[in-house]
Amino acid sequence: MKTLLIIFTFMFSFNLSADDLLIASKINKVLPEGLSVQSIKKSQIESLYIVDIGDLQPIYASADGKFFFYGELYSVEGDVLQNTTKNEINLKRKMILDSALTPEDFISFKSEAEEHVVTIFTDVDCGYCRKFHNEIDDFNAEGITVNYVAFPRSGLESDSYNKIVTAWCSTNPKEVLTKMKQGINIDLLMCQNHPVEKHYLLGQKIGITGTPAIITSEGALLPGYLPPAELLKRLN
Repeated sequence: MKTLLIIFTFMFSFNLSADDLLIASKINKVLPEGLSVQSIKKSQIESLYIVDIGDLQPIYASADGKFFFYGELYSVEGDVLQNTTKNEINLKRKMILDSALTPEDFISFKSEAEEHVVTIFTDVDCGYCRKFHNEIDDFNAEGITVNYVAFPRSGLESDSYNKIVTAWCSTNPKEVLTKMKQGINIDLLMCQNHPVEKHYLLGQKIGITGTPAIITSEGALLPGYLPPAELLKRLN
């Protein structure tokens, strides 16, 4: 383990400037266990750096590493107030999802007139997930393709977990998922290569706490149910 740590530190250090190494060395000393500096880049403010510490939200540090804060940074663009921290979070959420998910992960309901694609963390026993899915044709008609991933809210040892695994293990996932969201009882089915546990842990990593959770193609999180017209408005 010690050897691996030395190798990682060397590789990490090789990609950092002297200023970055100074910031990393000071911040790593005070971070909670499980967190460490992953990357550092310049912010829009001179001498202020954006530091990825392995959390979804970055911290901001001075050039000498003596000062930092964990919070939101805003910029004024004309008459508009921009939350630059939220943009950073969305960017990281998108990067995590893009690297972890492939088309084989999804149960997809594609729009024939696709203009937008959203990833939905869903649970078969969630009332608003069922309401969302009851309107899936309306979402598709608005040009929105829906890619479902699994997030059984009650956890990995729950009845909801076993149910949603059944959908991903079935030979017709779209039909089974639809029937379950209609409250129709389906014989449970288990398989070895389903992605449900991966989806659940991934959801926790990117800040999912409830369902449905809508992720836009830019990585923005829209929690809860939205009607088709309202979702389209948010996506445009």
